[in-house]
Amino acid sequence: MSMKLEDLEGYQGIKKFAQAKGAFISLTYACQCQCKHCGVSLFVKKNDKPLSTEELKEKVLNRLKNCGMEVAYFFGGEPTVHKDFVELVRYSTQKGLYTRADTNGIKLADKEFAKQVKDAGITFFLVSLDSIKPEIHDHFRGLPGCWEKAVQAIKNCVELGISIGISTVVTEQSLKHKDTEKIIQLGKDLGVFKIRLLTPMMVGRWTNRDIKLTTQEMEEFRKLLEPNFVFWEEWCDGTVPFVCASVTRWVVAITAYGDVQPCCYVPIRFGNIRKEDLKTIVTRMWSSSYFKIERENINRCDCPMNNPKMRSKLLKLFEGKKEFPVDYDENVFGAE
Repeated sequence: MSMKLEDLEGYQGIKKFAQAKGAFISLTYACQCQCKHCGVSLFVKKNDKPLSTEELKEKVLNRLKNCGMEVAYFFGGEPTVHKDFVELVRYSTQKGLYTRADTNGIKLADKEFAKQVKDAGITFFLVSLDSIKPEIHDHFRGLPGCWEKAVQAIKNCVELGISIGISTVVTEQSLKHKDTEKIIQLGKDLGVFKIRLLTPMMVGRWTNRDIKLTTQEMEEFRKLLEPNFVFWEEWCDGTVPFVCASVTRWVVAITAYGDVQPCCYVPIRFGNIRKEDLKTIVTRMWSSSYFKIERENINRCDCPMNNPKMRSKLLKLFEGKKEFPVDYDENVFGAE
């Protein structure tokens, strides 16, 4: 059964979808780009084999609903470069899951590929745009011509009737130069159904950089939100408070090697689906002290990776480690 946004009865249905529990599923860490802000660069393993298509079906997609999850969120790397991406979209929708993906848009610039994905039943895509200026976007992504392909991907999806939105990270510079406002207008001109704004997170290649927005910049950021259209993360459009979907136990993340994390950017694991059932791992994870720490800070309106208290515990956990994610330690996170 194909799961479509139009089945969700308009905007309130989209909000309901956004608040449905689900899993970020990294199909691969392969990608055409070399993004300066890549949040998952820590997780690439040279000696491990990624989950096979059959493992993704049996150990992940077949088990999401048993965990109370309705959304399969295909992630990466770049999920569309997975050799069986279309097959996995079809399988996921046939299991009755809402199936979405983040993408750089390069593969979707091929209209025939976009049509195959539509026919497989994709619910929607979010295409990343870092700037209104092609040269800035391409430099940020480390790939010439990437901006043009991203815009062509949006045009293809709109023409084919695939729900598509734009995802962009709001930085000090994009606020200063009004670039984010121009991206929002471009989205309106192209006919996207939503804009997702992200604040800078100290993850991946930005782990050791203090790139958080200041209090004043956050005030400017919030002014960009528009009811029903411009969202902070998934459903905060200025009419409702922001909450982290990971902190509130709405999402989990599964790496391309089967490690289960609280979020696709938090480099700690609570188990591996090749060794244990997904529900067993998720239940253990959600009852851990990690979530108690973050629940105390639920109104902080920021990523857990930007939280000084959380980072101090993570640094203890990371001592001497060279491979990520690292195993969760209750002794570290449960200590005062």
